[in-house]
Amino acid sequence: MKFTGIHTLVFSSSNMKAARRFYADWGLKKVSDGRAGAVFETAVGSRIIVRPTTAKALPAPAAPDMHFREMIWGVATERDLDAVRTEIAKDREVTVDPDGTIHCVDPSNVAVGFRVWKQNPAVKAPRAAFNGFEDIERVDQRAPIYDRATPIRMGHIGFVLPDIKAAEAFYHGRLGFPISDRYAKGAAVFMRCAPEEDHHNLFLISSHGGPTKFHHVAFEVRDIHEVFAGGIHFDAKGWETDVGPGRHPVSSAYFWYFKSPCEGAVEYYTDSDHVTEDWKPTSFRNNRFSEWHLVDGLQKRDDGKIRPSMSANVGQ
Repeated sequence: MKFTGIHTLVFSSSNMKAARRFYADWGLKKVSDGRAGAVFETAVGSRIIVRPTTAKALPAPAAPDMHFREMIWGVATERDLDAVRTEIAKDREVTVDPDGTIHCVDPSNVAVGFRVWKQNPAVKAPRAAFNGFEDIERVDQRAPIYDRATPIRMGHIGFVLPDIKAAEAFYHGRLGFPISDRYAKGAAVFMRCAPEEDHHNLFLISSHGGPTKFHHVAFEVRDIHEVFAGGIHFDAKGWETDVGPGRHPVSSAYFWYFKSPCEGAVEYYTDSDHVTEDWKPTSFRNNRFSEWHLVDGLQKRDDGKIRPSMSANVGQ
């Protein structure tokens, strides 16, 4: 089974006006908009769909009050789609749309779908040239200044789950998502959808028996300049920072998270580790969310502890 990435995420919203403005300000292209909902798209063609909470076409939420409704993964060929359908139909109900998209629910009751999809091959998004002491890329020219961010793709999605072992058995054991890294004591697992990919495409965090929650979706941009430009632009539009800008120690990526009116958070990121079959997973004993970050919009985590910020890391 060959997967090609996150194709679609579906949300419900009780405030469609805010949801429409949020994703437009985020830098996504509006593909369609009407009474049934709005569709937004990244550069490679991955999509966010937002529908009113009263819409009949919405999949059921995995837990009460969740606005996240479904994730749909792309696969490379019809043969891959048939292989996925054969595997998941062994122990769960599968439905099929007229366009061939298949749907089921995973062990956490999260709606998940699969369809044949290839990212837009025409997209070119080169990063800015950088200069280092022994590696000069930019000569006689200034670095670019971006007005805002234009997300290239949805790189990964995260959930908080009561039983990540069951979810890991489904995505890793049955669908073949490789394990990239773990947080110790079963706190979290990072998986990717292909042997060679970004550090992770699926991030599962243990709620230690608590409720299922949507955590965040991450949008890749060209470089660190665009992370900052996107965050500054989005902040100026009145949207509130969750945490960032900063840098993750596990994936090495630079990030900036914002609170979403559709639930959870959205993230601009860049410069993630790119790993292959030669990558050796690590179980991190120190489950550090960030190497450093500048701003905490939600300073206290669900467990009451404080996330390490720039000031908290000084002297460590």
